[in-house]
Amino acid sequence: MNEGLQDRLEKFGLSLYMIRITLAASLSWVAVHSLYGDHYLYFAPLAAILITQGTVKASLEKGFYRLLGIVLGGTVSLIVGRFLDIGILSILLILLLGIGIATACRINIQAVSQVGVTSVLALTFYHDHYIVWRVAETLIGVLIALLINMIIVPPKGFVKVKSLALEGSLLLADSLSGMATGGRDAAKAQKALTRSGELLAKSVRLRQEMQFTLSHYPCRSGLRGLTQATAHLQKVHFYVKEIADELSLLPAHYAAADWMVEVAGATADCIALYGTKTLSDAEVQRSLQESLRHARDLQLAWFSELQGICPLTAIRDLGAVFSHLNRVLEVIEQADYAAVSAAPLPARAEAARSIHLVNNGLSHKL
Repeated sequence: MNEGLQDRLEKFGLSLYMIRITLAASLSWVAVHSLYGDHYLYFAPLAAILITQGTVKASLEKGFYRLLGIVLGGTVSLIVGRFLDIGILSILLILLLGIGIATACRINIQAVSQVGVTSVLALTFYHDHYIVWRVAETLIGVLIALLINMIIVPPKGFVKVKSLALEGSLLLADSLSGMATGGRDAAKAQKALTRSGELLAKSVRLRQEMQFTLSHYPCRSGLRGLTQATAHLQKVHFYVKEIADELSLLPAHYAAADWMVEVAGATADCIALYGTKTLSDAEVQRSLQESLRHARDLQLAWFSELQGICPLTAIRDLGAVFSHLNRVLEVIEQADYAAVSAAPLPARAEAARSIHLVNNGLSHKL
């Protein structure tokens, strides 16, 4: 399925999630009918529908808890059913025992609820083969649902995840550079910051959906690097939000001063340069380490100068802004170092010649 076809299908409600559930339930019914005939055919499709999630890991966890609840609830029902007829007393005893044991063992709440459902059904359809059929057919439904989750994946998933993270990093840089200008640009910067966070979060969600799928294998090294890059960018996003809050509390002649625009712009350039270098195939003309050093020098120079001309109360508030700006640079520097460390040995040796970790940053000044 190509990306354009998927978009057209989703307009008519044929989402990827719906396709997964439909295929998993249908194939589960066919598999059980071929193996067992007409005995309780609905358990396998039901299990496939209930455990199909957005990720393989989530489906596996839900399937495990469902099977655990069925085994525990079915065992309690068989034991109680040997001694008591179906009635209010037997149902009450089964639920107390089954759910009580599951709760005492700190079993996940999904398994606890399944214990109650299976206990009542097992007592209602009570005979020796019910639990065996129930477990076997549920297992078939779980396995088929997991297989469908591994095969049916978004088209060009890795490219899409990477492009979302890249767009989020560039918007993050735009938002930081626009915060210090004030007025309408500041409002646009706030919108860009919000949108950046949404794109980074969506990139993380889609990347998680690719884990343990067949399409994950050929790009697993790229996904590891993307995981690190997105995590660092989300940290940067947090600090940029803090900067926005601090700037909103400053007087306009500080928040929108030319030196603030210059410092914020230099820091934003580092964010954009890191995103372009890490998340795109474009050739980067500037050195990220040089840009980091330039931004840090600007921050230190301006903060030193402001200490001689601003009152202590202004220095206190400006210090919070400069501190967060420096933390943005530190996160980017750590992210770049991690990317170089994870690179193949020849590329790592070549890149190591240009990496100089700065020991005297702005944090020592504040």
